[in-house]
Amino acid sequence: MDQPARFVISCSRAPERVGQLRRISAAHLRLWGIGCCLDTASLLISELVTNAVRHGEAEDIGFSMSYWRGEVRVEVTDGTPGRPQVKRPTADEESGRGMLIVEALAEDWGTSKDATLTWCTIAVPEPVAPKSGFWCEWRQEGGKQLAIAAMPTPDRAIRWARIQMRVIASAINASLVGHVWDWLSDGWQEPAEALKNGEEFTLPLSAGQYEFVWHARPVRFVPIVGGSPLPHLSEDEQEWD
Repeated sequence: MDQPARFVISCSRAPERVGQLRRISAAHLRLWGIGCCLDTASLLISELVTNAVRHGEAEDIGFSMSYWRGEVRVEVTDGTPGRPQVKRPTADEESGRGMLIVEALAEDWGTSKDATLTWCTIAVPEPVAPKSGFWCEWRQEGGKQLAIAAMPTPDRAIRWARIQMRVIASAINASLVGHVWDWLSDGWQEPAEALKNGEEFTLPLSAGQYEFVWHARPVRFVPIVGGSPLPHLSEDEQEWD
């Protein structure tokens, strides 16, 4: 989105405007593709507009909502030259929690210099975009998992497989390393072509008395925070040697 998305409306200061503005705003949030913040926005809009209806001095209410660079901004003008107060009502009090809710849910809030306009902002989380990649495994005969990795490209998948095979070969018998590495240097053309065509590939390998299987398949990763292995590697990350 290169330009802010915004709508502005003016309406009479009547109680039914609270629900109407909440519904109109919800429609715009869905239109802008950020329905993920609809619940929070609806609560904040309800509180700000309700405050304007109850305490405003002008005949009309000015309302605007905009979305730009990961932030929704709501503004309500009520003609009252005074900053709303955040009250701390007791448990048995039935009202007075409006601005307390705004303070708790909004990323930030404030008023204009003349205090006739109250605004609040909502941080919009970045959409979770699945990313294509390859799930790779080295398994021992019988299915025992030796190594796993999530790789973004066929070349990375092949490089990882070769490095892990060198580690495995070193672990089982140092005398096999040279033989295995010679084969690994030239024997990856077929799996590389399969992965580039979006096909899964299973590669069995014998090293003396040991049997191993490398398996790779195309998948769609959903980025997460933490986890092992990582859901994907960035394509510009430094390669291993």
